[in-house]
Amino acid sequence: MDPTQQRLKIAVLHRTFLSNAGGAEAYAVAVALELSQRHEVHVFAQEMDTSLQSVTYHPIALFFKRPRWLNQLWFALATWWKTRAGFDIVHSHENTWHGNVQTVHVIPMRCKPKHGWIHALQWATSPRLWTYAALEFFRFRWHAKRCWVAVSQPLLEQLIRMRPVLPLHQLFAIAPGIYPMTDEIGHLPSSVFFKSQDASSKVLLWVGNDAVKKNLQTVITALASLDATFHLLVAGKALPDKAWQDQLRTLGLTDRVRWLGVVSDMSAVYACADLLLHPTLEDTFGMVVLEAMSHGLPVIVSSSDHCGISADLTHGLNAYVLKNPCDAPALADAVIEVMATQGDVKYSDNARAYALQHRWSDVAQHYEVLFQHIVSV
Repeated sequence: MDPTQQRLKIAVLHRTFLSNAGGAEAYAVAVALELSQRHEVHVFAQEMDTSLQSVTYHPIALFFKRPRWLNQLWFALATWWKTRAGFDIVHSHENTWHGNVQTVHVIPMRCKPKHGWIHALQWATSPRLWTYAALEFFRFRWHAKRCWVAVSQPLLEQLIRMRPVLPLHQLFAIAPGIYPMTDEIGHLPSSVFFKSQDASSKVLLWVGNDAVKKNLQTVITALASLDATFHLLVAGKALPDKAWQDQLRTLGLTDRVRWLGVVSDMSAVYACADLLLHPTLEDTFGMVVLEAMSHGLPVIVSSSDHCGISADLTHGLNAYVLKNPCDAPALADAVIEVMATQGDVKYSDNARAYALQHRWSDVAQHYEVLFQHIVSV
């Protein structure tokens, strides 16, 4: 640590401090661990990975998971009480009214489009919406010793346009990072996941916990139009319920799709895949895209209107950017194009080069600059 910088006592607020629970969770864990190498980090969470010894844990009781809005309110109250004194910085990843640094992972309610009388009726009858709106109002209330961090440039632009207006010098964009690979696994054969497949098999990968928002349906439809050498790995909390099984059976895809569930270490999955498909409908960043790219995996991803990372990608150079994420024929055509002999090498090398420019150590340093500025105000 720079000797001119103060060692800080930092409180980190996140209900689920687990790196495999989702993109926002992985972000919070990675930043906290990097900061803990130079500062005293305390984590306030309801679910946590207690094997991470470099931080101090403060459990917040999880009395109930449903309704979520009530648990959100409870978490905000409990963490406010526990962090109201004794910390140099309170870093919140949650919808709370306290915290010097507010990292915003999702699009705020006030930035989303309204839908006339239906929207008005929902607001008139929903304590859930009242609670979220109240928390959000105080979260974005101006304070001289507070800043707001968006996890992508497109999300930052939404915060800038938000009303009431926040000072530009207190708004920042700090995108996620990756851990550089130390051991090269290489490309594993598809038989690791698909038995009895020959060398010509090509493995597509979809990763997500929300099959609707991450648009698994379009991926399945595109797969049905590709020849039988193409197979699909599905990783995450999306499960093959009866509706999915019936659809796969109707399309004749049952043997071409493998459901992996939540995978704690994705290295082997990336190593046997040929291409990541991420035609998401809404992703403020898309950490899985960056992670896949760090393994040299070519990616097909939605445009920046739907996926934040695409604002920094170059179509045809380090990624294939899909204009319409719901256009299954276009997705299938993109798969064929990227899988072309020379295209695969080009996307792979450029993807890895791009990812290596985004490391968690650099992300933490950006936060340190903010923290040191805040304590000096």
